[in-house]
Amino acid sequence: MGCNCGKNRQARQNGDASSVPKPEMFEAVIPGGKVVFKHSNVETVKAIANRYLDAQVREQSSGRIVHTSTKQSATTQ
Repeated sequence: MGCNCGKNRQARQNGDASSVPKPEMFEAVIPGGKVVFKHSNVETVKAIANRYLDAQVREQSSGRIVHTSTKQSATTQ
């Protein structure tokens, strides 16, 4: 049967999609500010961030840090 992902996010009759609520996006960021992964599911982003040294997961909209990688370099411990 296929998934129903995104079925409830449809544009208005006049085609204005700006009022359609977008899911919160999270991003895995490594030192230096480089974004290595971006997704709407925070658990998925945490799993990816844990593969990198000193990575952090933050909310894209607010920049709030919600997770820090379990892999830490010797200088940050």
